[in-house]
Amino acid sequence: MPAERAARAARRGAGRIGRCIAGVLLALHTALAFSQPQATALPDLVHAVQAGETLFGLAERYTGRSDRWPLLQRHNGIADPHHLDPGTRVRIPAVLLAAAPSFATVAYVMGEARQLAAQDRQPQLLQAGARLAEGTRIEVGADGYVRLQMSDGSLVRIPANSQVRLVGVRQQEALHASETLIQLEAGRVDASAQPQRSPSSRFEIRTPLAVASVRGTEFGVALQPDAAVTGEVTHGAVDLKGLGRDAGRRTARQQQLRAGEGARVSSTGAVGPVRKLPGPPELAGLPATVTELDFVRLPLPAVAGVAAYRVRITRDEAMEQVLRNGVFAGAELQFAGLEDGNYTVGARAVDAEGLSGPESRRALRVKARPVAPLSQRPSPGEKIVGSAVEFSCTQPAGIRRFRLQVASDEAFEALRVDDRALSECRRSAPLRPGRYFWRVASVGLAPDGSPDQGPFSASQRFEVVEPPPVPVPKVGGEDGALQVYWTAVPGFRYHVEVSRDRDFAERVHDATGTEGFLHLKDLPPSTYYVRMQAIAPQGESGAFSPAQAVRIEAVLHDAGGGIVRDGGGRPVGRQ
Repeated sequence: MPAERAARAARRGAGRIGRCIAGVLLALHTALAFSQPQATALPDLVHAVQAGETLFGLAERYTGRSDRWPLLQRHNGIADPHHLDPGTRVRIPAVLLAAAPSFATVAYVMGEARQLAAQDRQPQLLQAGARLAEGTRIEVGADGYVRLQMSDGSLVRIPANSQVRLVGVRQQEALHASETLIQLEAGRVDASAQPQRSPSSRFEIRTPLAVASVRGTEFGVALQPDAAVTGEVTHGAVDLKGLGRDAGRRTARQQQLRAGEGARVSSTGAVGPVRKLPGPPELAGLPATVTELDFVRLPLPAVAGVAAYRVRITRDEAMEQVLRNGVFAGAELQFAGLEDGNYTVGARAVDAEGLSGPESRRALRVKARPVAPLSQRPSPGEKIVGSAVEFSCTQPAGIRRFRLQVASDEAFEALRVDDRALSECRRSAPLRPGRYFWRVASVGLAPDGSPDQGPFSASQRFEVVEPPPVPVPKVGGEDGALQVYWTAVPGFRYHVEVSRDRDFAERVHDATGTEGFLHLKDLPPSTYYVRMQAIAPQGESGAFSPAQAVRIEAVLHDAGGGIVRDGGGRPVGRQ
């Protein structure tokens, strides 16, 4: 009885093994049949058996599962899977080779960027050097930029306002094959894909409407505001496949894009015609130096057919250490300010379809420190009467030297004053009548102790004008009243002051008018002082005339209030 039960158990075990082998062989047959179009492109991997190796171990090593040894046994016609002669060449079907999960390395990160791994509930800050596994979601903020390096050396660049997910990051060492599948969920991705060493390698950028597949190229894929997808190629070639729907069935159209070409996939998944990319923009008109502290502002060329510009500023000429990046549709770009130093600006023209062309580059220097003083006097547009002009400005903390320039032209080529060694931000200069411009800069010390001049302040215009002529008044007080007469010029006004003292602190009259005379009655007998100045029609005031003294005597009045005069007509004074 025990022997009979053992025989039945052996038969049941053999049946299970047979069914298992049959299932595995069916799976292999199905896999080989499904991949038949690539069969010639994916040759078997050949392994030379070493002493002590078994078919079970080779199955585990190359396919990831030891229970696949029957597939290798049948494929190679091996009689005894438990014994392999050293030197035997065992062929491993490419479709069975296992691809191991790999990772993407964060090669560079700038600004706001977060990662959300498959097992995480809350996003984490993205840091350079981090290894990102399959399923990781990357979110790049409005001021961010991320560069990933894949296991095969390919580079993936994620600019501001973009979101991607690493769908597949795998590699098969035996075949030198890799798989990079990136899902673009918002914004844009730019990639530099390494040439694939194995025909089984894949590099794809996926969106809900399109898939871009490459085999060694530089290209970009973007989701547009109207939900369309654009793809463009800088080097190499890309297969852009649209995922449309026709009568409820999923269909696909494909365009091959070569260098300098792009295409648009509509919101319905239809691939549009291949289009030539806009040309590289002309950046010669950009200033070579930026002197603003808080912003980097650069003009953008207005070109027919160009709807916007994609711009980035990098620390290096290779354009990898991106510090600022964005898309601008106006006549000027504006980024947050940068530290003093040398940078590279890169710009791509974007057409009305959203396709970006090749990048133009231009060196840029930022020199905004030491900070320029704030101008105080003369104020913008001020008209200064006379020749002596007083200049003054604020004094930034830590600055002990200043450079002041005054010129008769806005380009500061015709300099009238160029003082490089002011110990304080104050200066007086005589200037002839005319229009002038002035500006001032702080001068600090460089690390080597040499003078380090910062940028000039914004230039201010002012004008030096001739003073109005000083009137010559005639003063009298013979009839007991103060009388002043002068020759009035049409359009001018006249400011007259009368005071009890020479310093004009006790003024009894202070008024402005257009008449050429002043008559003051009922002043107490005393000595008074009179001075006046002319005011031109534009408002400029001349100097005061020299003060003149006049004596007002007491006089007799008759019953009617009139002045009593003697036989010569002179007023009779009181005794």
